[in-house]
Amino acid sequence: MEHEVENYYNAYLDLFQQEGWAQFQADVKAAADAINILALQDAKELHIAQGQLQVFNRLLNWEDAIANSYETILAEEQLGVNNV
Repeated sequence: MEHEVENYYNAYLDLFQQEGWAQFQADVKAAADAINILALQDAKELHIAQGQLQVFNRLLNWEDAIANSYETILAEEQLGVNNV
């Protein structure tokens, strides 16, 4: 693995171990849970809520996405596949 790529993943893996990351995830989850689809008044509010939920879901799944990507790179390296 190239040094730059390894540093990229290590920085995220370090971040995910921080108490602040867990706090951030809890806050994002609370914000996502606070969106009440049934209380929306019109299509514009619905579209805004959909966009917010997309962002929240991406943030909530970011750790898994990074971990899966890193594991894929490591597995490919073990198999001798060279993506770089």
